Amino acid sequence: MRVFQLSVSAEGQPLYLRIAQAMRQSILDGRLLPGEATPSTRELARNLDTHRNTVIAAFSELLAEGWITAEQRKSYRVSRELPSDFSGHSGQAKRSAPAPVAAFKWQLVRESWLEPIQPEQPVPYAFRWGFADPSLFPLREFRSHMLDVLRKPKAALFDYGSPRGIPSLLAAIEEYLRRLRGIEGRSIFITNGTGEALLLLSQLLLAPGDRVAMEDPGYPPARELFRVMGVKIDFVQVGADGLDLGLFEKLAARRKIKLLFLTPLHQFPSTATMPMPKRMRLYEIASRHGVAIFEEDYDHEIHYLTQPLPPLASQDPEGRVLYAGTFSKILFPSARVGFVAVPRELETPLIQLRRLSTHQNEAVMQDALARWMASGGVERHVRRMRRHYHGQRDALIAALGAAQARGAKIDWRDPEGGMALWLDTHRDSRTFAREALERGVLVAPEWVYRSNGKGTHVRLGFSTMTSDQLQLGIKALEPLFTRR
Repeated sequence: MRVFQLSVSAEGQPLYLRIAQAMRQSILDGRLLPGEATPSTRELARNLDTHRNTVIAAFSELLAEGWITAEQRKSYRVSRELPSDFSGHSGQAKRSAPAPVAAFKWQLVRESWLEPIQPEQPVPYAFRWGFADPSLFPLREFRSHMLDVLRKPKAALFDYGSPRGIPSLLAAIEEYLRRLRGIEGRSIFITNGTGEALLLLSQLLLAPGDRVAMEDPGYPPARELFRVMGVKIDFVQVGADGLDLGLFEKLAARRKIKLLFLTPLHQFPSTATMPMPKRMRLYEIASRHGVAIFEEDYDHEIHYLTQPLPPLASQDPEGRVLYAGTFSKILFPSARVGFVAVPRELETPLIQLRRLSTHQNEAVMQDALARWMASGGVERHVRRMRRHYHGQRDALIAALGAAQARGAKIDWRDPEGGMALWLDTHRDSRTFAREALERGVLVAPEWVYRSNGKGTHVRLGFSTMTSDQLQLGIKALEPLFTRR
């Protein structure tokens, strides 16, 4: 039986008449529609805490006036033709006007860029755009640290803590950044991935109408975040060695750019690495024009053949670089543990802003990660990942080389690191990706990363596929490599 609440006035006429009036109003308001069954007299009597005969008397009034009709076995329905004296015109109830809707201007997030890289159904060969392989994660080892946290939990873990993060993880990351990335003297915050880091710092540093510069092609979520915030975006082309500094310098001289979003180690999505002399020149341009730099170093550990170049934040005498990283590529995508290292002067305002939103990250995961880092487990796992992904990269390059030898019109540069390869198909990337999906192959087309929706490249992620799958996936694409 559906619940029906009837609002009956507290005084005035006899109760049965007040019940009848409340029923009429429910019909006029559209809560009871023509032809719809009314609540039973027994149900209403129970809800109103009155005798059933009182409700029957009210229904008798409504029946006599034509508001309801009697059915077999004493059930009632709202009349399909309501009394014209009350409705104002025959056959339709006069309903109260709907409440006005506030004229909000919604900032809708455009997620159409996700569609080509997140299909509804699994495909046989998914060159996902660069995710850690969950099968490589040492679950048993990490689980032991989680159990240690829960076996003898610290009381502080179950209370509000510092918006920066728990002290043990902050100390572990501070040491990690000092030893392996050359970053010191910064305030570190644990964040929900690099996305939250960018959101928080953008809220602190940017206002609607401000200008930011971005790589093109670049990272779509950052592009959408800036757009929703009302920030104006200037796109700067990316070449084989990263951002075009000539274009950036002209742009910075002509317009007031407040922030540059940059991925210099493994440019997203092209995987290009910006060499050290170019990084030094970029910093000089940013310094001269007062541009802050958000450096996203999302997969620093995954670098092949040589040691990765130190981040811009490691040589930042003016404190203009905001450095963000993530453990999602080391743990697993759903872990959502990232960090941002900012100049000390930003610590207090960032703490205050964090308290207004999420306050802090989940503490149990932080403590377990801190214990895993202290045991050396993170670095052991990174070494295993690096060896495995290096082999997968070489398997993909070999498969592409074999296809090229058979006449495929394709070009690429071997990536120095990361989990993906940027392949030039010399065809419209939108068309290529659609035809590839028809062949059971998922690729990420360049158009989703471009400001103008164009491009001939596709991003081939190799981290979650076996060597055999990589070879078979490229073979499935070969007919498309030769089509013009």
